[in-house]
Amino acid sequence: MSRRNDDDPRDEDPPTLRSGSEASDADSDLEELQGDIAKFDASVRDFLASHRGADKSAPTAGSSAPSIRGGSSFRGRLRGPRQAAKPRGDITARLSKVNQAFLAGDYERALDLASEVVRINAETHQAWTTLASVFREMGEINKYLSASVYAAHLRPKEVHGWLQCASTALEIIETQGDDPETLHTARLCYSAALRADSKNLEARLGKANVCHRQGHLAVAINEYKHVLRRHPNDLDVVRQIAEAALDSKHSESAVNSAVAAYKKYFDIQLSNPAIVPDQELWHDVGIYIELQSSRRHFQEAIQELRRLARWLVGRASEAYWDEYDEDDREWDAENTRRRQVAQFNPAEADVRLYGDSLPLDLRARLAIFRLGLDHDEEAFKHLSWLDPTEHHTREFAQDFPFLVYELACELTAHDHPAFAAKYLEVLREVAGEPDAAVLLQLGRAYLYSREQAAAEECLLTALEIDPDAIEPRVELANLYELAREDEEALILAAEAMALREARTTHNDAEARTAAGGQRQSRAGQRKSGTSTRRKPQARPADSTAPKKSVIPRRYRPKRLGAPGQRRQEEQEHAAKLSRQYETVVGLKESLRAGHLELKDEWMQSSQALVDDFRSLKQFYSWDKYLQLLGAQNSFQPPPQGQPGSELFQLYERLTRTLVPQPDQARSDAQASGMSGHQGISFDQWLDIFLDYAVGLAIDFRREESYRVCEAARDSTVFQSSAHNFRIHIAWSICAVFTNDEERAIQVARQLMKDGINSDSDRMFALLASLCQSPIIWYTSGPAQKFVLRQIRALDTEQMTTLSKRDDIGTEVNKAPREDIRLDACLLMMYGHILFTSTSYTYALGYFLRAHSLDPDNPMISLSIGLAYVHYALKRQAVNRQYLILQGLAFLTRYVELCKKEDSEASLAELYYNIGRLHHLLGISSLALQFYSQAASHLDKDDPDMKDLGLMIATNQIITHLGNDRRKAALKLVKEQVII
Repeated sequence: MSRRNDDDPRDEDPPTLRSGSEASDADSDLEELQGDIAKFDASVRDFLASHRGADKSAPTAGSSAPSIRGGSSFRGRLRGPRQAAKPRGDITARLSKVNQAFLAGDYERALDLASEVVRINAETHQAWTTLASVFREMGEINKYLSASVYAAHLRPKEVHGWLQCASTALEIIETQGDDPETLHTARLCYSAALRADSKNLEARLGKANVCHRQGHLAVAINEYKHVLRRHPNDLDVVRQIAEAALDSKHSESAVNSAVAAYKKYFDIQLSNPAIVPDQELWHDVGIYIELQSSRRHFQEAIQELRRLARWLVGRASEAYWDEYDEDDREWDAENTRRRQVAQFNPAEADVRLYGDSLPLDLRARLAIFRLGLDHDEEAFKHLSWLDPTEHHTREFAQDFPFLVYELACELTAHDHPAFAAKYLEVLREVAGEPDAAVLLQLGRAYLYSREQAAAEECLLTALEIDPDAIEPRVELANLYELAREDEEALILAAEAMALREARTTHNDAEARTAAGGQRQSRAGQRKSGTSTRRKPQARPADSTAPKKSVIPRRYRPKRLGAPGQRRQEEQEHAAKLSRQYETVVGLKESLRAGHLELKDEWMQSSQALVDDFRSLKQFYSWDKYLQLLGAQNSFQPPPQGQPGSELFQLYERLTRTLVPQPDQARSDAQASGMSGHQGISFDQWLDIFLDYAVGLAIDFRREESYRVCEAARDSTVFQSSAHNFRIHIAWSICAVFTNDEERAIQVARQLMKDGINSDSDRMFALLASLCQSPIIWYTSGPAQKFVLRQIRALDTEQMTTLSKRDDIGTEVNKAPREDIRLDACLLMMYGHILFTSTSYTYALGYFLRAHSLDPDNPMISLSIGLAYVHYALKRQAVNRQYLILQGLAFLTRYVELCKKEDSEASLAELYYNIGRLHHLLGISSLALQFYSQAASHLDKDDPDMKDLGLMIATNQIITHLGNDRRKAALKLVKEQVII
């Protein structure tokens, strides 16, 4: 017997009215509800028929339908989602209660009832729409959107539902801010609406706008083009496709699409003489011409500009001006050149419709185009309207800064740097805030005008504004090379190479993860209607810089100015450093007093001092200084003609002529006997370095803290053994704070190289145990080889010493113990490395050697005993009983040595260790006995013994549970657990 489908209306008996004898008063409401449902179904069918249209070939009621299998005429009509099943009676009754609760304002009850309907049958469309309405009334806008999307999925062919969902998603974004997930939901809803009706323009435009906001500009432009095929004279859509083209970094295909859209729109407008052009179209003409100029099609741009400008001023019929493509006499201020045209009649012409009627931004465009075509004389005729000394030019620069910047760049490129500098100075004055791109171009203009001091000042200011800029560094390097400042030129070239290398790596990583990246749309400009001509910012090559700078900021004194001015700047800088140092010392004392809120201020002040110190070449050899700047020996020269090839040649040329070999490098500080810098001793400078490095590590800025430690290590003024020890201790602290076990082991190895002693050996093991990570670096092959080489070096030294003794032979074994220089700590550490690697047999050899050097050390006896026991528990053990007895013998020796100390702490630890050993062997009765003795020697008031007490209690509980003593375990839990 097949199971009935609750959602199939065929399995439900049709509702029938009961006879009078069977009916009751309680059934009157049900009868009324059934009648309402029947009327609602009829109205829905009528509504759908009126919108979809009745098919004349469709069978009427009562006629027999053809067989689906036999007839082919139904194949096309039966495709698509299945028709929703008619709600069952109980579902209908519940929906009626939902509506009643909703109309009564009882939203909580309506929500519960609608949720119950969804639980019974999740495909009930009315339940989801009611849920959406309830959430909307309750102010749950996000839940309202989710419920609406579910409802729309149940009616996938109803476009209105999808559009309503998309509109709701956009409203959420407007009120709550940009959310990628909500924006993606809006896009999916618009796409679903287009699947239902591919000709719906609202859905098409909505999807295009959403794709634009997401940064998917190619998809947005494609959707805009779909709309323009049907409505080519829709100016709003043309503006949107132009905006997308401008946002796409002037992509060729995007610009071509926008230019074609504008051209078709203007052609339609010009083809109808009855259309009176709107003066607001001047703005669109400017955008259109800007797009034209981005393709460098200057002659075509000039023709389009003049044609559209004539149309807007009311002279569309004067097409004869297009014959004079070598000049723009049509837009002269006077009629002098216009009188040379036969078709022009000065008596009938209104002079106001010629020169004065052309907006200044379009005249500036004409000047740029004429410069691009090498028509310099014609360009300067246009520039006579934009005199840099006039006030209206300043106002123009405020309104169109990007256009003035582009004009200045074109003037510089065509050997008019002095004139370009005038426009850039105007732009610099009206900008309000200094702009790196403007200052860079101004520096180039002064450089080409041979005003080297002014060029240096502009380029240095540009670097202060944008510390990661490459182009100012290149220009300064070339300038300093010509001025015989080769040292500073090489430093700048090295910085530029390092930044270019970092930028290339950063861009490659972005390309792999983001597949081309995304850009945010300029939605704010669209809403406010602002111009698409933007204020010049950083150059496109600098816009993809990594977030963290790889070059430390440094003081860059002017080198081409007057000597007196340079000395004054150096004195001011020295005074600033002194004040900065006093600030750092004061903040450090405040931090020690507990004012942790001052940490950020202290970090910033310390960074300024550290960056200033490590930027000074006099404290580093050339090879270390170039490495500090990020210069790599593996720099590969780019192909000739590619961006960066000239920079690489400059770097190579300066390196060959200036940088000495590493073995020839000499410290200027050491040669001059310096003891400090700017009134601060080198020991105080080192304190600043190390404190700042530890502060970075506490903030988990691992790489930055390591770079500070490396800068201190490589400095020529921090080369004493005391300095080296402090640097590596701070470095190890940074590694511990950032949980970098590999670096901690490397630093510990460096400390062991400097001097073989017990403390350095203990430091190696201590750093490995402090890092909360697996001990793979402590037990790795490189670590084992390093420690073994240390042992072999001492063995060789000892054997060489003994071979020179006169009593060599049988008397060697009787040599006094003080002649043996092997350190027991070194042997024990290597033994513990092998022990941790489960190489117990090899570990025993080194433990026994240490025992021969220090037989009264209890830790050595404990280690030997544990090694024997662990070896006995391995499957490969040959004589397990013998090994266990050996281990117990050494543990007995360990107990004897520990009891001599006669302290409560040592006794508690002693009994705990013995108890753990018996626990390991499975002798639970003895283990519990020793655990109890350990607990009896615990000092509960001593905070240092708190961890030991917790371990004792834990092992006692585990032992009781292992022996099925649950009551005893529960008793211990109640005694030890504090809630």
